[in-house]
Amino acid sequence: MSHELYMLYRSITAQFLELLPYWVSGLIAGSLVSVYLSERIGEKMTRLGSGNGNLLPICAASALGILSPLCMYGTVPVIAAFGRKQVPQHQLAAFMVGSVLLNPNLFLLGFVLGAQIALARLLLAFICGSLAGLLVLVFFKDRPLFDFSRFTAEDKVKKTFLRDFFKALRITAPYLFFGIFLTALSYRYVPPEWIAGMFGARRGLGVLFATSLSIPLYACGGGVIPLIRAWLFAGMNTGDALAFMIAGPATKITNLSAVKMILGVRHFLIYLAYCFGFALSAGLIVGLVL
Repeated sequence: MSHELYMLYRSITAQFLELLPYWVSGLIAGSLVSVYLSERIGEKMTRLGSGNGNLLPICAASALGILSPLCMYGTVPVIAAFGRKQVPQHQLAAFMVGSVLLNPNLFLLGFVLGAQIALARLLLAFICGSLAGLLVLVFFKDRPLFDFSRFTAEDKVKKTFLRDFFKALRITAPYLFFGIFLTALSYRYVPPEWIAGMFGARRGLGVLFATSLSIPLYACGGGVIPLIRAWLFAGMNTGDALAFMIAGPATKITNLSAVKMILGVRHFLIYLAYCFGFALSAGLIVGLVL
């Protein structure tokens, strides 16, 4: 028993030391954006509403959503504020989906999985947000998508870098350590051939497994990174990993609760179908290409 505990301790320590630089750099980047760029992001989103053309403002809104470091419960009041300033709903949709899928912290932490996967995740998040905006523009041109009746103008709270940094540290640390612990158990007790058999041998089913597993397992982006890393070493396909990282944040229970507040039941179900379908399609395509 003592030997098993010692081996788990060594695995947890090794993983933590390897993840630490990426985690801290992500926290620093996210806090810098939150404190010093949040107002500029808001101003840019408001200006996009009066921009000419449709495609460029939608793509810009998706990129701004990815750049936003807010959690979804922080993003929803911001989207409501943009709506009150008459930002078109297709741009709000692009911003919302981009913000759900990725933020600066998760992007930098994703480099633990390799630059190729981190950059592919960034590109897919951008495409998913932009495509969502285009679909809203086409199918909800004359119909309301969002319901902001529950929201009133929010009070501005003075942010400081240290306050934001330690808040993000406090929120993400438990999930990261739990993910590292699960990964250590996986390394120790789950045979690699099981993972290879589930994700490696049957490409289409592997993407479906990964997308489905992300729904119950994805609690925090930082927490699942060590687990995905272990699965990749054991034979998981790159497309399966990316499908997991798209469907996971889109269907995370806290994100779903926040999104449902502003979409209503019918539009919320459409959102779920879109995110799940995009994750499956992206996973299959990336698996074939990479």
